Amino acid sequence: LVDRANTCIVRVDGLETLARLTVGERTVTADDLARARAYVLDREAARQNAQGRGVLRIALRADAPVVDGKADDWKDAEWVDVDKSGVPAYFNSDSKPHDVTAALCVSGGRLYAFFRTGEKDLLRNSGEVANAPFKTGGALDLMIGTNAKAEPRREKPVEGDLRLLVTKAKGKTLALLYRAVVPGTREPVPFSSPWRTITLDRVDDVSADVELAGGADGNFEISIPLGKLGLVPETGRTIRGDVGLLRGDGTQTLHRVYWSNKATGITADVPSEAELTPRLWGAWEFR
Repeated sequence: LVDRANTCIVRVDGLETLARLTVGERTVTADDLARARAYVLDREAARQNAQGRGVLRIALRADAPVVDGKADDWKDAEWVDVDKSGVPAYFNSDSKPHDVTAALCVSGGRLYAFFRTGEKDLLRNSGEVANAPFKTGGALDLMIGTNAKAEPRREKPVEGDLRLLVTKAKGKTLALLYRAVVPGTREPVPFSSPWRTITLDRVDDVSADVELAGGADGNFEISIPLGKLGLVPETGRTIRGDVGLLRGDGTQTLHRVYWSNKATGITADVPSEAELTPRLWGAWEFR
C-alpha cells in the first residue's frame, strides 16, 4: 500500500465474508435534530464541569495599546488558548498544529483584543450575506455577557448578552454587533435553516466604531468603545464571555473554534452558527 506518507505491506483477511447491507429508510425529524443538538451542548457542559471553566483575566490598563497588530505593548497580558488542534508535519511537509492564543484588556473607555493566529489570510470573507458574515469566511469573534448580575448558567441569552464579529470584506473592516435580547424589539432578526429558526433582537453594523489592524504575520488587534457594548468593567467584576475565530476560504466558513465553548463544530446550520450559548462561555475577570 503506497500513499503520500508511507509505503507498507498490508495483509487483509476475510474479504470473502463481506455482504451488502439491506438498504432501508430512516426518518429524521426536527425533534431528532433538537435532541442531537441538546446532546452536543450537554456533553460540552459535562466536559466543563469535569475540567473546570476557564478564567480570562482582563487588565484595566492606564496605558492603552496602539492598535497596530504588534504585540510589543501586550507583554504583561494573560493569554488564553483558543486553538491548539492539529498534528505535527511529516518530514517533507511544513504543516504544523494550530497555535492560536488571545488576550483582552480595557483602557480609555475601549475594549481591546489581540489574536495571535499565525494565519495571515484568516479574515478572507466575501461579506455577501449582510447580517451573517459568520457564513462567508473568516472572522474574529467575541461573545460577551455584559450583565454581571445575570445567572451564570443561564440556558438562554438575556438582555446584555451579545456578540461582536469582526472581519474584512472588499478590503474594508466589517464589524457586526448581535444583541440577543433588546426589550421593546418588535421585529427581531430571524436566522433559519430547514428545521428551525431562531431570532436575535438586534444586528447592528458597528464597522465605523471598530479599529482593526494586523494580518501580515497572522496577528490581529481590535478595539471598540465600551459604550457600544454597554459594558461597565470594574476591578473584581466577573462576567461570562468567550473569544474565538472562524476560518474559511473567503466565500464560506469551514471551521469555528473558541477558548471556552468547544461545541462549535457545526458550520452547515445557520441557527447553530448564529445563536448565543452563554452557559458554555467562560469567566472574564477584570483586574
